[in-house]
Amino acid sequence: MIARWRVFLGFVAGGLFALFSHVGSWPRALLGLLLALAGLWIRGWAAGYLEKGKRLAQDGPYAWVRHPLYTGSFLMALGFVIAGTASRFPVHAAVLWFVFLFLFLWIYPRRIVDEERALEKTFGDAWRAFTSKNHRFIPRGSPARRENPDRFERARYLKNREYNAAIGWAAGAALVIFKGIAGL
Repeated sequence: MIARWRVFLGFVAGGLFALFSHVGSWPRALLGLLLALAGLWIRGWAAGYLEKGKRLAQDGPYAWVRHPLYTGSFLMALGFVIAGTASRFPVHAAVLWFVFLFLFLWIYPRRIVDEERALEKTFGDAWRAFTSKNHRFIPRGSPARRENPDRFERARYLKNREYNAAIGWAAGAALVIFKGIAGL
């Protein structure tokens, strides 16, 4: 249930960003876009290790944090909010910050709990051992080491359709650049 709402609300958030974003300054916009790009990179890195429901991903970014896809999404959204909020439009900025906080303080924690229950059912003791080493959202200081670690596979990245996030980033970046040039 939460997963369906999460996807729908992601589209709503994108629409609100298109309506309410304003570029306050180029340095701020650049900082935000680079932060969003870092989030995109983390998501892409994670997708190359993930085989949903078949194997517990524990290497690559999963050696640092339990849910790197959500960590990447958080950084992407935070970056776009930073890039698209201008102090001369405080109400519009407040709308974007509210949507961001709503998604990441209300929707995502519920989704993570639901997902972790399903992962525990599927992977049992392996999941419990994994959770004892890694935090949900904040990366550990150094990666958890395993014998025979898995490698990033482009085929998994493509199967997980993470290129859609890259398309989303490019669209968001183009919007920020357009609004910045147009003075919107």
